Amino acid sequence: MDIDVQSMTRRERYLLLANLIVPRPIAWVTSMGEDGTINAAPFSFFNVMSATPPVLGFSVGGWKDTVRNILATKEYVINIVPEEQAEAMNITAIEFPSGESELPHAGLTVVPSRCVRVPAIAQSPIHIECRYRDMIKLAAEGKENYWVMGDVVHVGIDDAVWDNGRIRYDVLKPLGRLGGSWYTRIGEQTLLSMKRISYADWKEERR
Repeated sequence: MDIDVQSMTRRERYLLLANLIVPRPIAWVTSMGEDGTINAAPFSFFNVMSATPPVLGFSVGGWKDTVRNILATKEYVINIVPEEQAEAMNITAIEFPSGESELPHAGLTVVPSRCVRVPAIAQSPIHIECRYRDMIKLAAEGKENYWVMGDVVHVGIDDAVWDNGRIRYDVLKPLGRLGGSWYTRIGEQTLLSMKRISYADWKEERR
């Protein structure tokens, strides 16, 4: 199968890429409006950009409250979505009127952050506090996307999912995004662990 991506419609390209790049982590972003309203929204075009400096990035489709709020306050929190909060996360994906908080509609509450003014979602076991670093505008065919980059300034982790310096994925049960309306979840029975092999060890094994 050969696909001419440039000849596809905008919707077709989105569906193709969203189905190809899987599974994707979900950034459940809380941001604060200038009036103090807390916005929450999930974004699955999201990943680590760099460990040193510690930078995360996510993409927002359109000039949404998340973008406006981050540019105004220069701060936000990325919350990790546990499986048990899948329905609440889906509610926060609804495009409520601008300036209206999604949190009460989703039955969510917030807790204060340590280093930024924007609060975190209490029902999330991992809170990654970020300060705005940069934004790249990607525009084509009348559509604008904004790639937001932020420096990680603090991470809060629930003790239940932290074990001697490692995350317990069987307890965290992070939700992942697939294509269409599909999501993926993990459990102990589906985890696969592989150690990184050095070139020297690889050569030694083949002697």
